[in-house]
Formats: sequence, C-alpha cells, structure tokens
Amino acid sequence: MDANPVFYDASGRRRRQFTLAVAAFIALLLLSAGLFAATIIATRPAPSLPFQVERAGEAQPNALERGARRVSRAIARRGRWLLNGRPARQTALTVAFHGPWDSSSTASLQRPIEAVDWLVPGWVSVTGPDHRWTVFDDRAGRQIIARAAHRPKLLPMVQNALNGDWDSAGAAALLHSPAARKQLLDRLEAFLTANKADGAFFDIENLPDAAQRDYQSFLREARARFRPHGWLIAMAAPVGDPAWRLPVYAALADKLFLMAYDEHYPEGDPGPIASQAWFASTLAGALKGLPLDKVVVAIGSYAYDWTRGSPPADTPSLEEAMLIAHDSGVMPRFDAASGNLTFAYEEDGKQHEVWMLDAASFHNQMLAARAAGVSAVALWRLGTEDPSVWQIFGRSHRAGADVRAIERIPPGTDVDIEGTGEVLRVGSTPVQGLRRLTLDRSGLVTGEQFVQLPLPFSIERAGYKPGLVALTFDDGPDPDWTPKILDILKARHVPATFFIVGENGLTWRDLLEREVREGHEVGNHTYTHPNLAQTSNAITRIELNATQRLVQAFTGRAMRLFRAPFFGDAEPTTADEIVPVMVGQDLGYLSVGLHVDPGDWKRPGVQAIVDRTVAGVLASNEERSGNIVLLHDAGGNREQTVAALPLIIDQLRARGYRFVPVSRLIGLTTVQVMPALTPEEQAAARTDLYLFTALGALQTTLKWLFGAAITLGIARALLFSGLALWQARREEREDRPAIRADRFVSVLIPAFNEARVIEASVRRVLASTAVRLEVIVI
Repeated sequence: MDANPVFYDASGRRRRQFTLAVAAFIALLLLSAGLFAATIIATRPAPSLPFQVERAGEAQPNALERGARRVSRAIARRGRWLLNGRPARQTALTVAFHGPWDSSSTASLQRPIEAVDWLVPGWVSVTGPDHRWTVFDDRAGRQIIARAAHRPKLLPMVQNALNGDWDSAGAAALLHSPAARKQLLDRLEAFLTANKADGAFFDIENLPDAAQRDYQSFLREARARFRPHGWLIAMAAPVGDPAWRLPVYAALADKLFLMAYDEHYPEGDPGPIASQAWFASTLAGALKGLPLDKVVVAIGSYAYDWTRGSPPADTPSLEEAMLIAHDSGVMPRFDAASGNLTFAYEEDGKQHEVWMLDAASFHNQMLAARAAGVSAVALWRLGTEDPSVWQIFGRSHRAGADVRAIERIPPGTDVDIEGTGEVLRVGSTPVQGLRRLTLDRSGLVTGEQFVQLPLPFSIERAGYKPGLVALTFDDGPDPDWTPKILDILKARHVPATFFIVGENGLTWRDLLEREVREGHEVGNHTYTHPNLAQTSNAITRIELNATQRLVQAFTGRAMRLFRAPFFGDAEPTTADEIVPVMVGQDLGYLSVGLHVDPGDWKRPGVQAIVDRTVAGVLASNEERSGNIVLLHDAGGNREQTVAALPLIIDQLRARGYRFVPVSRLIGLTTVQVMPALTPEEQAAARTDLYLFTALGALQTTLKWLFGAAITLGIARALLFSGLALWQARREEREDRPAIRADRFVSVLIPAFNEARVIEASVRRVLASTAVRLEVIVI
C-alpha cells in the first residue's frame, strides 16, 4: 500500500504555489490595511466654518480706571504689618475649605488634595424652624478625596446657612432645645461614621448673644459623643466680637478657627477685604488668653465687586476678578495702605469697585500669623483662591517658600464663556499670568505690578434663535429605531441632525444614505462612543477621522458638526470637556452642545420625555438658550422616544415654534456643514468604500456564523437531553433498578454544562471579534 497521501506532489510545486498565494494574500491584506489607516490618520484639517459669537445685545464694558480714591497713608512697616510675639518656625498644620455648591471649588480640589493636612468640605446645612438637614451633593469631590494618595483628615462642615442666607433664629432655637441638639448629634454621628470622617467642623454664625451658652452646651455634648470615636471638634469663630468668649470655646474645641477677613463685607461700603494692619491688630486682640496650639488662622483669598449704589457686592473668585479686569482693559493695582489689590471699571453705565485678597496678601498675613506664634493656617476657600497660593502654602511649604514663586500665576480652572447659544468653539487657550513683586527686609510684599493677567479657556457660543428648535439624535443608526424616527420626521416635514456612531453605521449604509437623502444633517459622534476625557488626543482624532471616512465613503458628503460623547452640555467647565472640543476644532468641526435634555435614554416614560422637552424649550432665554434638543435613536430600547417624538413636534408647533437643522441656528446651510468631497477626499473615499463594505460584510457574516453556532450548541444540548431522557425511560422499562434517576442526571447535567460553555464562549467571541477587527484595521 502506498504510504503517500492521495494528492502527494513529489515535485513540491503545489506547496510553493500555495505558499506564494498565502504570502500574496497577506501582503494584499497588509497593503489594504495600510492604505485604510493612511486615509484615517493622515487627514488634512478642513477649513473653519464661519462663526459669529451671539452677544444677545449686551453692552461691552467700558474700561475706566478710577482707583480707590482713598486717603492713602504711608505704607506700614514691620511694626504695624507684623506682630512681635513668639514667631512660629514653620506652619505645622495646613487646612483648606471646600464648597461643593461651587463647581469651581471641585475643580480646584484637584490641586491641593495632596497638599493639605485637613480638608473641611461644606457638606451639611441645618436650617429652618424644623431644623431641616441638608446634605450637598458632592460626588465629584468625594471621588477626588477617595483617589488621593495622601488623604487629608476629613472634617465635614456643619453650617446654619442655605443658599447664602444665615438662619440666626433657627440655629438659636436648635441650640436651646436639648432634644433638638440630641437629634442633630444622632444624625451627625451616623453621617460621620458613614463618611469615614475624622471629626466635624461647626460653622454656626450670626448667633444672638443669648444663644452663646447654648452653643457651649452643644459643644460639650458633641465632645462626649465624639470621644469614643476619637473624632476631632473644630469650629469657626469671628474675630473682634466680644460676645464670643474665645477662651471658653478654645477649651471646648480641639481647634479654634479665627476667620480673619471681611473687614469690609458685601452689604457694606466698598474697601479692603482684610487690610494688613487691620489683620495684624485684630489677630493680636483675638489671641489674648488663647492657647496658641489650639488656634488656626483662616486667611481669605477671594474678591468682592461692589456696584456703586447697589449693594450687596458680587463675590467673584480671584480668577473671575482677573478676567473682569482683562475684559475691562485695566490692571489690578496694589493698594499701599492696605496691602490688598483693587481696580475699578464701568459696565452698562454703572461704576464698579473691586477689592481682592490674592497670593501676595495671603503671604503677608501668613507671615503675620507666624510672627504671632500661630503655626496653623487655613485657606478660605477652594474655588475662589489665587491659584499661585499653592506655590507658598501646603504640606511641602511648612518652613516657608520663596514668595517670588507667586510671580508666575497658573492659568485658572474657570472657563470664560462668551455669547449665547449651544453651538460652540474654543476662542482661546489658557494663558499664564505674570507679576513683579517688591519686598521689604522682613519679607513682606510691599508692591505688586501685573505684567500679564492669567486667562482661562475661552469658549465662544452662537445659535440663540428664539422661536426655532433643532432636534438632534445621538448614537445611531439603529435598524429598529432609526427608520421609525425617520418615518415620523418625514411625515411631519421636520428636519433633524443625527450624530452617528461610526461602528453603528458600518453595517447600515442604507440608513445613512436615507438620512442624507431626506434632507437631514449628519454629525460626528466618534466611532466607538468612548469617554474622550479618558483618551489621548491622538485616539480622539482617530475616532473622529474613522467616522468621517465612513460617512464620506457611504454618502459622498463630509461632516463639520461634532458632539463629544458624555459631554453635550453647552457650558463646558473643565479641561476634560474642552480638550475634545479643541481636537475637533483643529480638524474643522464645530461642537454642538445642548440645554434641553429630557433624559430619554433613561426611559422615564413617554409623557415625562414630552413634558421635559417642551418645558426646556419654553424656558429658553439669553442666559440659557433652549434651541437644541437631545434625543437618542440607538443605544437601547427607544420605544418611548419614538412614541414621544410626534407629541413633541405637535406641541411645540402649536406654540409657534419652527423646526430647523442645527446649521440654520448659526446662519449656515446644510451644504456648508455637509459639503461635497474635495478631489483628495473622493480618492480616499473610493478606497475606503471597498474596505468599509468588506469590513461590514465580514462583521455581518461573523454575527450570522456565531448566531448559527449558538443555535447549534443549544440544539445539541437539547438533543442530548432528549436522548438522555429517552435512555433513562428505556432502562426503567427494562427493569434495571441499578440505573435510575442518578444515571439520567449524570448524562443530562454534562450535556447542559457543555451547552452553557459553548454558548458563553461563542457570545464572548461575538461581542469582541467584530470590534477587534475594526480596531485592527483602523
């Protein structure tokens, strides 16, 4: 018998031909992948679209430097600006206050979370005659704290204030009632335990004199509650108020915070917030009779903006005040008499006077506190501070730092938003500020001159058009829901804008073509719908380019509108929201935000979707336009969205609203935001068409194959189960008592286990293979 295979080729020619064919196929595959990658990665940015910032008729500020026009005294030297006491050699304790009600405070928290020993977040408020307990939402702040490598001691702050209003009567009634005090401590004990806190900070203000003894009783009761847990008690105390017997409170608390600011306050006349001489003398009076190891001096870093004849003052952050000065064409000046910054400007015919506590005044007051022997300093507060404070304050600067480090001012975390509307672009990127300091022999800052003011991101917006509504749909196309939505829009003659996900459009070319054919606009929503805050700029570009090439190949049109997944708001406030806008802008896109989001993806109910949408559109105004509505045509069951859509259209039309594509809101046409392809783009589109088509066909084939495999696996399991059951019954009929139900189980269970393993394996492959193939090609 011949041992060679039937098709054995002794010459080896067939093997060489087969090897050559395989090599040629691999080379062709690599060449195709290379060409495909080149068309996606090596793209030329499209020219910028026309864009006019919507000002909504507001008047531009008129620069006017008036100065403080106060009687200026000669600058106070060491004798009046510093205290001659027992100088502290270093700052032993650093504390920062965090206000979760202010998004800027959360953004600022990223910087000092590793730099402070204690963090005091304003999480709890107790107000009203019923002593209502309010906990402020601070999910972002809690995440920052949880991720900190060096977690500071956490002392949640309890205040008797809500929305900026201090409840004097409610606090007095609470403190006077032993039952109410006990109820508060019960809740507080549970809250501190749940939040793994290290104690509590009490900021009870505007108390009547008669309530002081009750407050002291409360602190004694709190100490008894806290002692078994090892918790700390800290409290805020005003300076210069004789009704507050500070030595008594110092004996009841672990740390007594002297809030040494607001020499001039919002409801009063304009002036320095905490002049250096006032700070030093007030601190000297407050420290009498106090144990210095229990004292923490709280130093302010914020601004007040008084409008002449219209109290109270606004309370901008330092960053906002610097931006006001920049937009008004003035430079803040160092007031030699007070050591505070100030400037004046005119807006809408009204005179404004601004005073600020910046990093220079913070340095001077920290020196005064140390000269008095106080080694613990707190910053009031995160989000309003001069960001260069952190170059001289914190755990790494206990022994002090060269104050000239604050001459360079880091760009702020705020965002300057100009104009009104929901279509936006980045107007400018952050700019570092620069100032020059003059110092005296004691190290005090006696002069400050600004060379360049720090500037944040600038966002320009347009698209506020009363009476017009643009419906937008994210995440499609989807074979179940997109056609139904298109049918409704066609029947009611409503144009819309679809922000598509590239991988969803890969196998539904007909839906993309229909959207374009029926006059709708198509925008870019990335290829795989990632959170762009967690991707690099290079990946963001690839995500956008891949979807761009897909749409070009399938429709013969380009896209110029973009909406980043997870960041659709028209008021981006952080860098992770703005950077994707910048990347898209560099590629020629305009970013489309929104203000009307009924949350249809949560499936709240048809009527809820309708009511929220209509209410959002009706609430549109210059400050918060409601021209763009966010809905979804994919990403889950969109039955409620489909049912709500005709009701939304009918109700808004009944109120006189007209539906337009997004382009109309900014004075453009559909042709401008979906232009015909250039010759270069046409060549790339022809190449991509074959590759996208092949990739889509491969994905469809794999889905069918895996579906068939799952079906066969289940069928096999059912067949084995049936055979096992049949065999068991047969053996029972043959009267074989040794083989009973246990034999049936021993046959049936492995069959089902095998079926489950097959199904799980196939499903995993089904879920990942197509995406992996796309990623490999891209």
